[in-house]
Amino acid sequence: MRFTGDFCREQEALQLAKAASDPLENRRKIALTSAKAWASEALLADKQALKKSPLDKLDAEIAQEFADEDVPTLAGSAPQG
Repeated sequence: MRFTGDFCREQEALQLAKAASDPLENRRKIALTSAKAWASEALLADKQALKKSPLDKLDAEIAQEFADEDVPTLAGSAPQG
C-alpha cells in the first residue's frame, strides 16, 4: 500500500510530538527515528505522485501515436516502379 505525502507528513508530526512529550529517552529516540523515516517516505510519495499524473499518461499516449505514424509499413516501403 502506498501512502500519500500528506499522510506521511501527518505521521511525522505525530512522532515529533511523541518525541517532545515522552519522559523516557529511549522512546524519544525511537520516535525521532520514526519521524525521520516518515519524512523520507513523504518525499518518495511526492515523487511517485508526480510520475502518475494523468497528464503524463496522456502525453505518453499521444507520443506513441506519433511514433506509430512515423514507422513505415511493409506495403508502403516497397519501391513502386
